[in-house]
Amino acid sequence: MIKTITSIDFFPEVTLVTLNKIPNDPANISKILNIIADKNISIDMISQTAPYKNHINLSFTIYQDDLGDVIGLTSEFKKLDPSITADINGNNTKILLSGAGMRHESGVAAELFSLFAKENIRVKLITTAETEISCLIDIKDVQKAKEILEK
Repeated sequence: MIKTITSIDFFPEVTLVTLNKIPNDPANISKILNIIADKNISIDMISQTAPYKNHINLSFTIYQDDLGDVIGLTSEFKKLDPSITADINGNNTKILLSGAGMRHESGVAAELFSLFAKENIRVKLITTAETEISCLIDIKDVQKAKEILEK
């Protein structure tokens, strides 16, 4: 197991949603998240790109059961700006690696991604906290990931 990691959890049936070309205005993120919340859809792994030409992309994960509802909301997102597009990618698994030692230990992420690189496991989304790393991978790579992470 990777140094300082004390817990590894796998969450299957996760869909990645990316909204592209959102005008870089804090109100837009608020409006998008409120549109989703108003439908009682739980989201996770929120990640925003750096602004480019005054636009951002916003990615987040949802449970696959909520996919139809989110697809139904795309017209609401386009009301904010007609240039907004949505990319939806299902059949993923979230891996959550936790350990209090990550707070002060360097190289944990480097070790994780070196292991993934050796097995050609592509990561679709990464989010972190002081003591956690969350990675979204394709369902076809879950068994390989389990084998290398549980050594």
